[in-house]
Amino acid sequence: MLETFIAALSQTVTFLPMAVALYISFNILRAIDMTLDGSFVLGAAIFARLVELNVSPVIAAISAVLSGAIAGIGVSIMQRGQKIDSLLAGVLATFILLSGNLLIMGRPNISLLSQVTLVSRAFQNSQLLGWILVTLLSGVFCLIICAILFTKLGLILRALGDNPNLLARRGKPIELYRLLGFAMTNGLAAVSGCLTAQTIGYADIGMSYGMTLTALGTVILGKQILSMGLSMHKFNIGKEFGACFIGVLFYFFAVNGLLRLEINPLYLKMLLGTILIGFLRLAGIAKTRGQI
Repeated sequence: MLETFIAALSQTVTFLPMAVALYISFNILRAIDMTLDGSFVLGAAIFARLVELNVSPVIAAISAVLSGAIAGIGVSIMQRGQKIDSLLAGVLATFILLSGNLLIMGRPNISLLSQVTLVSRAFQNSQLLGWILVTLLSGVFCLIICAILFTKLGLILRALGDNPNLLARRGKPIELYRLLGFAMTNGLAAVSGCLTAQTIGYADIGMSYGMTLTALGTVILGKQILSMGLSMHKFNIGKEFGACFIGVLFYFFAVNGLLRLEINPLYLKMLLGTILIGFLRLAGIAKTRGQI
């Protein structure tokens, strides 16, 4: 049980920025941004390729995050004036990034096992020290985003998702704020991809398969679990980010637990999807009873 929890916790640390990115997209911007799949790989691909070319790991990491932000800017430009639906724009951007990531990497897979990365020396000293460093890096980015959401920009992004027409009538540049929002979310996805590549030791063109849907499931799951003990009716960024962490941890704990039970991996998504459906049904029943 302890080994399962530790494995789940280590996976949670690297995946958390991706879940937070999906939370911002889904709950604040009110859009399911499928570009996150492509940006996840983009962050890993840029970092791995630059490190392979003997670029400083710090510069490679910064470039990876910026590349994700640029991808977010691109998908925002596609949606300019709401001429293309956000979901369709995300699918198109991911489709384009599939070829772009392959061109960047030059091949489907780049190994980082023999390369110096941001965390490689820490892992060489001890696994615990390595994971502490990864946790700090992941936490710093999430805390930065949390701080931004407490500012006026965060309030405007929430207003953009809830009522963009109201912002337009108040003379606010909607497209600029949409651009900033999607740059933020895709930058976070790139952070997650960059950290994942370093902890597993490689960047792969198919490493993000289903990541956006997984992140969506963990965010919804976390909110439902947290709402059982706390009121989630009012917006509270601490609770919301806590829900992301709980949902991701629960998901990976379930995955590792089922694998230790020697469940066929082919059935994993089916079982986890069924669990998610059950939580959503219970949430719907609870909400209906609360309204009566």
